[in-house]
Amino acid sequence: SLHFGIDGISLVMVLLTTLLTPLAILTAFNIKNHVKAFMILFLILETGMLGVFVSLDLLLFFVFWEIGLVPMYFLINQWGGEKRNYASLKFILFTMGGSLGLLLAIQMIGLISGTFDLLTILQTWPVISTASGTLFGLPLETVKTIAFWAFVVAFAIKVPVWPFHTWLPDAHTEAPTAGSMILAGVLLKLGAYGFIRLVLPLFPAESQRFALWLAVLAVAAIVFGAFSATGQKDFKRLVAYSSINHMGFVVLAIAAAAYVGGTADEALRQSATIAVNGAVLQMFNHGLTAAGMFFLVGVLYD
Repeated sequence: SLHFGIDGISLVMVLLTTLLTPLAILTAFNIKNHVKAFMILFLILETGMLGVFVSLDLLLFFVFWEIGLVPMYFLINQWGGEKRNYASLKFILFTMGGSLGLLLAIQMIGLISGTFDLLTILQTWPVISTASGTLFGLPLETVKTIAFWAFVVAFAIKVPVWPFHTWLPDAHTEAPTAGSMILAGVLLKLGAYGFIRLVLPLFPAESQRFALWLAVLAVAAIVFGAFSATGQKDFKRLVAYSSINHMGFVVLAIAAAAYVGGTADEALRQSATIAVNGAVLQMFNHGLTAAGMFFLVGVLYD
C-alpha cells in the first residue's frame, strides 16, 4: 500500500533534501553534454531520497531505497572523472550487496507480521518476536537477530561505517560536483536515518545487546576517517574521508541511544532521546557543511 507521512525526524531530512537538490542543480551549469538526461536522473534521485524519508510502508521504503541508487550510478558513470567506471561499479556493488539482505529481512518481517505497514509493524513486531514459535525451523529469536544484522549491514554500508567505507572516497572523487554534493549531503544520511527509523524501534533488545560493537565501529570510523583525511593529497578525497569521520559521530550517538534506551532509569532514557536528537542535528549540519565543501572544491577544480 502507498502510505506516506512525516514526523520530526523525517521533516528535518526532507528539508535538507529539498534545500540541497536545487543548489546542486545550480552547480551543474558546466555540464554541457546530455543535459536533459542529467536533469532527469537528478530528479529521479531526489524522488528516491524523499521517498525513503516519507515512506511508512516497509516494502515502499525498500523500493525508494533502491530508486536512489540507480541515478547516482549513472551520474558518476557518465559525468564523472577519469576512474568513473571503477568508482560507479564499486558504489553500486557495495550498496546493492547490502540491500539484498535488507530486502530479505523486510520480506521476512512482512511474512511474520502479515503486513508491511510500518505503523502496524512497530506495534506488533517486538511482541511477535519474543513469542515462542518458529519460522523455517528456526526459533523467532534467531530470526529476529538475523533480520537485525541484515538491517545493520545495509545501513552501515550506506553511512558508511568502517570497514564498509571503501566505496565512498572513490565515488566522491569521481562524481561530478553536483553528484558529490548530494552524495555527501543526503545519500549518506539514508543509512543513519534507517538506524533511527527502523533498527532502534524494531529491534530494541538486539540494539542494546550489540550497541557496544556498533560504538566500536563508529569510533574506528571517527579515528581512521580523521587520520585518512590528514594523509590525502587530493582535495575531494580529503573531504570524503572527513565525511566518514563526521558520520562516525552520528553512528556513535545512535549506538549510545540504543545502549541506554531500553533501561528503566528515566534519566538514561532521557539521555537516549538527547543522543538521537544530537544525531539528527549532526546529520543536518553535516549535510550542509559537506555539500558546501564539495561545492567549493568543485569550483576550485573547474
